[in-house]
Amino acid sequence: MIATFVNPRSRANRRNPRLAARLARALGDAGRVIAPSSLSVLDEEARGLAAHPPTIIAVHGGDGTLHKTLSALLRAFGDQPLPPIAILGGGTMNVVASSLGIRARALPFLARLAALDRAGQAPAVIYRRCMRVGEQVGFVFGNGLLANFLVEYYAGRQYGPARAVWLLVRLLFSALVGGPFVRRVFKRFWGMVVVDGETLKFPNLMAVGAGTVREVGMGFKLLHKADDDLDRFAVLAIHAGARALVSDLLAVQRGRGIAPDHAYSTVASDVQIRPLEPDMPYTIDGDIYRAGSSLHIELGPRLAIVDPHH
Repeated sequence: MIATFVNPRSRANRRNPRLAARLARALGDAGRVIAPSSLSVLDEEARGLAAHPPTIIAVHGGDGTLHKTLSALLRAFGDQPLPPIAILGGGTMNVVASSLGIRARALPFLARLAALDRAGQAPAVIYRRCMRVGEQVGFVFGNGLLANFLVEYYAGRQYGPARAVWLLVRLLFSALVGGPFVRRVFKRFWGMVVVDGETLKFPNLMAVGAGTVREVGMGFKLLHKADDDLDRFAVLAIHAGARALVSDLLAVQRGRGIAPDHAYSTVASDVQIRPLEPDMPYTIDGDIYRAGSSLHIELGPRLAIVDPHH
């Protein structure tokens, strides 16, 4: 049986209210569609699946939907391993799927999985760890610039690539005149960062990023070491200023990372972040949270993710 989660409040579902029904038709008798109306309902559904595990769990939606669904599932399953996870995409941000080369269209992908399930065949999988950030799990963490940009992004009524490009253009013009917008987005993080027991020497940073996938959005492979060691996660502490980072844009786009004299980059299994200022914004897979005290990032479990190419 394939359990397929959809986010009824996602942009794709708001634009196409019949999407859940189309997913159900693609599944047929091989599974069911679950559209939780709240996080508490999501937790309840996850507990039900832990009691009677399906053969595959599919998630339709963006990175935020994926991270919230996985957080609920891992709470419910505890030490019991999750079934293979099929990432169907379909959200505003699909960084995890893009990083893993998963670009299959949702409906044909789900229909193929249903056919495999009826035949009693297991899908091909790739393995990737997630991270635990407090009570949540996810694949990409960021504070400072990485979170500040998303705070501005979500402040508008419309989401999507057009808004992201508009914000980048607005940043450029604000930088030319030294306006308040560029100061908000590039507000630096003040605090202590401890990576695998070693305290970094930088008193303030443009951003701290961590992830088990390379991309952070718009094709930028900021966490370029995420594939170096699949049993640890990439850590990036950017200490250079905004002007210095301009020269790194092409290298980041091509997956070579920020220049070593602009950022500290490594792989790790444990990071402690202790902000000096209260209410620090940070992001997990595109969702925004606030931290009033220290944050602990550690390696999460290894997940079996369905490979649509086999």
